[in-house]
Amino acid sequence: MAATRAFTILALVASLMSPVRAEDMDSCGEASYFPSEYTCYDNSTLCPITFNLPTVPCEGAGGCYASEMFSCKDGELETLPEATGPFTLTAHGMRPAYQNLTVKACGNYLAIGANARECTSCAGAGPDVQCESYRNNTVLLPNGKMSVDVPGGQYWYVDPNNGLLQYTADGNSTAIKWAGHNVTVYEDGFFVYDSMPHYWLACLRTLPGGVPGTGRTYRIYASTFSNLESGDCEPIRLATKSVDKTEGAYKYL
Repeated sequence: MAATRAFTILALVASLMSPVRAEDMDSCGEASYFPSEYTCYDNSTLCPITFNLPTVPCEGAGGCYASEMFSCKDGELETLPEATGPFTLTAHGMRPAYQNLTVKACGNYLAIGANARECTSCAGAGPDVQCESYRNNTVLLPNGKMSVDVPGGQYWYVDPNNGLLQYTADGNSTAIKWAGHNVTVYEDGFFVYDSMPHYWLACLRTLPGGVPGTGRTYRIYASTFSNLESGDCEPIRLATKSVDKTEGAYKYL
């Protein structure tokens, strides 16, 4: 029941914040709908599209659900298992310009957008390290660690002061105590900020220029009350994809 209420609220938020589009309506049984806002199943059931991600019906549960957070079994919603291995992150926004954007690590923070960079290094690695084996993508671990081999490691965390999703320069940072806190990581599902609302914010922190979501760099923040009041932030959901550890890097700069 709590799961159904949560996604009902999410659907309402997405509907209120979605831009007005000039499009033709389709029919689903006797109902009419905008294809950008709903998906029709079996010509009888409409499920809302939230953050440009379709929800699906759960027969018997009386509602629709996000497959990135739940599964439907015998008419009941079950929460997905939490991740246990390395994963990458993809951002999904309410506007198409913010859809399927890869999250990248550089400068000790995580960001999206065409100008977002992936900053990695294998400098200082020992003779036994095969630098060419790393694919140098941004890879995280569910326990708050970055997927790196540099001695001491690196850690991702949500800064408790401003909500910025970032990572440490090394294993000696005092921020390690916050590593992985207040975030639930689902296996091939959502990367969820535990406080309501559960979505994240992509906030412009560079000079203006280009098309939103493609020509700028947006840092990722938790949806705290103060961040929600910012006028340069776009609501996004973050989704995980399980990968091999070799997709990561020796070290992130």
